[in-house]
Amino acid sequence: MANEVNSFLQAFSRDTRYFLSHPFLWKVNIQSDVVGAVNQALSKGGEFWRASQIPDNYSKNGDILVATEVSIPSEQSSFSDFGQENRGGFLPGYGIVQRESFLSRNITVNFLETAIDLEHTFFRPWTIALGIDGLVNQGLKSTITLTQYDNQLRRRKGYIFEDAFPTVCEGYGLSRSPGEYLQKTVTFACKNYRQT
Repeated sequence: MANEVNSFLQAFSRDTRYFLSHPFLWKVNIQSDVVGAVNQALSKGGEFWRASQIPDNYSKNGDILVATEVSIPSEQSSFSDFGQENRGGFLPGYGIVQRESFLSRNITVNFLETAIDLEHTFFRPWTIALGIDGLVNQGLKSTITLTQYDNQLRRRKGYIFEDAFPTVCEGYGLSRSPGEYLQKTVTFACKNYRQT
């Protein structure tokens, strides 16, 4: 028993497969060609909003946006009972009705705010543009890549979200009191996602 415990603890301390992740080291990369479609839709709708920054403008030395927390979407299916009722004590059969739609698969990302107001210069205009053109404008969908790094800046794991678009830019309070870093929360929907 002692050998099993020792080998278990040794794995966490020496084997990289068992190293614990640092949840605050997430890099977010958004395909930058969405900005032109956003500004075109905003102009068409007569909005004063503009996406004045492309995601690449937030980069320095290859880092794009930093997220402190990312929620991966759930996978869900709907079930129903099938068969005849009152079959002499036999339970009815169950079958799957449908896999839930991609709109219910939300990704929530808490972005660390920088000196540039990234929510008002990029995410909020993108959300408003979707309200004008809708999802028929394929240019308003983007590919979002999330990558997690360890404390040695080595890549740990990643996810690619295809045909993603923002659905909610959450409000937030502003105060002069010192506290935690300001975070901006944006929720996205996607058609599908996969691990990289």
